[in-house]
Amino acid sequence: MQKPNIVFTSGMFPPAIGGPSKIVERLAKELTDKGYHCTVVTFGEDDGIERPYHVERVSFATNKFLRLFKTFLATWKYAKDTDVIYTLDTYTHGLTSAIVSKLLRKPLIVRFTGDSAWETAFNNGETTSYITDFQKQKHDFKTRAFMFRRNLILQRAEKIITDCDFLRELLKLMDINVEKVTVINNTVDFLPQVDFDHNTFKKENHLKENIIMTMGRLVPWKGYKAIIKIMPQILERFPEATFAIVGDGPQMDDLKELTKQLELNNTVRFFGKVTDKTEKSKIYSVSDIFILNTFYEGMSNTLLEAMGARKPIIATKAGGNEEFVNSNNGILVEYDSKEQIKDALLQLLADKNEQREKGEHGYQDVLKYTWDALIEKNVKLIDS
Repeated sequence: MQKPNIVFTSGMFPPAIGGPSKIVERLAKELTDKGYHCTVVTFGEDDGIERPYHVERVSFATNKFLRLFKTFLATWKYAKDTDVIYTLDTYTHGLTSAIVSKLLRKPLIVRFTGDSAWETAFNNGETTSYITDFQKQKHDFKTRAFMFRRNLILQRAEKIITDCDFLRELLKLMDINVEKVTVINNTVDFLPQVDFDHNTFKKENHLKENIIMTMGRLVPWKGYKAIIKIMPQILERFPEATFAIVGDGPQMDDLKELTKQLELNNTVRFFGKVTDKTEKSKIYSVSDIFILNTFYEGMSNTLLEAMGARKPIIATKAGGNEEFVNSNNGILVEYDSKEQIKDALLQLLADKNEQREKGEHGYQDVLKYTWDALIEKNVKLIDS
């Protein structure tokens, strides 16, 4: 039987990093290898890498309205001869995919891993509400427009994929028919084992002992400020503690200024964006604890990666975190609760055995989140 032709659309694709970028690249490759004809429509510039499928890119150099139009034309061009449109966002590519799907009467699959309307409103300071409360509140015209766009895409979809049960329940709050929703968990990418001198690496990167690590985009709802603010209390018990922040984003300058105000320049270290897997593996290797103080998550790829690196986890009781972080592999805390975060850090820093035990449990827990499982479930959904 002939395999379907598929157009993937996504705002993120390599060299851009992030969950959607990683998944669409791997999905397109694996499905191409299985005999499907795949095309990817995305943003960005050509990275010069040859792939077994075509990648159509719309440059960021054009203004957003022209980008929207060019994305629509590119999606239309390749969707005309395709069997399925598969989009990985509810922003520009989701909107153009939904419109093209409607006009060409092509089935649409949407991978939903976060609420674009809430994220936009929260990052712009237009809401402080939790993502579930946000759905039933009154909003200004701009936010209502974003919610309309999001729902238009989701309602048009024939099938929706989420990465955790929490997001499935969130869709119910948005009045989306959850009978068309399938949960397909994310995968863990194990970092390479690297042989290097830990002490030299620490010295070169101004790291001391008892290293607390976090990683992610530096945006307000990731809660970095609360961790920085409790570091003076951590230092009272563990004077050699270091807080290593890996990532970049719009909050970088604010976080550096807060670090300066609290006189923590020798305690809080900013690595910026780290994409090299060897360098990332080194940071994990020298770190003792991984913490994610986030207001919202689906199924966090970063937490999976940290668990795959055998790190004990401190994470918030937010979103999908509670579905795979538990007392065996970590400690769950309330978002931005400085007291709970401080107690959790002090507990783990004081007990190396507990660190090792929770790290090993976490490693064993994530072994089931494989690419083979993700590909198999996607194939089944596409072919059904």
